[in-house]
Amino acid sequence: MNFLNQAKKYQKIIGVFFLFIEMNLLGGTIFGFPALFPILFRMNIYQNSCESGINPCYQQIKHYQNAMTLGLAAFDLPAFLTGILIDRFGCRFVKLISLIFHIIGWVSLALIKPGYDWLIYIHCIFSSISGIIIVITSYTSSNYFSKSRPFISSLLAGAGISATMWFAIFQTLIDKEYFELKTLSYIWLSFGLLVFFTSFLFLDWNYSLANLSYQFDIQLETNNQNETNEMTIWKTLRNPLYILIVLFLSVLIIPTVFLSVIWEPFIRFITKENESLSKNYTFIYNISTLSAIVICPINGYLLGFKADQSI
Repeated sequence: MNFLNQAKKYQKIIGVFFLFIEMNLLGGTIFGFPALFPILFRMNIYQNSCESGINPCYQQIKHYQNAMTLGLAAFDLPAFLTGILIDRFGCRFVKLISLIFHIIGWVSLALIKPGYDWLIYIHCIFSSISGIIIVITSYTSSNYFSKSRPFISSLLAGAGISATMWFAIFQTLIDKEYFELKTLSYIWLSFGLLVFFTSFLFLDWNYSLANLSYQFDIQLETNNQNETNEMTIWKTLRNPLYILIVLFLSVLIIPTVFLSVIWEPFIRFITKENESLSKNYTFIYNISTLSAIVICPINGYLLGFKADQSI
């Protein structure tokens, strides 16, 4: 019995590790999409929209921004529906569906070229839908833990946010002629195998086939049931724990979403159309999201500590 308990414990910990890697690779990549704008300019994507024939032009940037805006909408809006599907079918089933969107999204980016410019929209929308499903289903894995749940969920949140950096790395690798965009897209397409394996090894579904040997840990909810029933909306709004969470998410996420959409024209204005300087600033901005891997777990640990103190 002790051996089985130890095996379950290690399986959960290994699951967190692989889900962390997966979130970092495939989570919020859409937020770093502006780093690809210079690459798309060189590939003459939507150059036919430029009335003056100058590359880049405002019309090109507008297409890229529109594609990214749709991608951001596709990343945020399906969250509610995803939650309903998870309740009905389980995380594994929903995550396997995300594989379809993942494949379509990254194949679209690999095949993009003049004449097939519209594939940029397909990539942004489908890869974003896949990304948000991966994010939400991975978050639920924290329910396999009890007291460490805030730390685990915030660690995975940091991994998802730090995925912003990858398109900046794409840009650097392509500029140095180490890889082409097509090659990198196919590499990211291959990470669908990781999605497939983590779905079966570390997540469960509402069917009796190949279930995990452990279930969600509901100890925390059981211990706090009476306290939760006594909480009022006003008490919750004044709760320092709630305020910390809201401020944390607002400061961390809202600027990322806002800056992602306006970044390209904004940085070109700041640098006075200096392409080299714009690339450097974009790279630094995207890579800075790596700090979320440290910031988020610290906040999660503090939240968990505060919750333990209130029990």
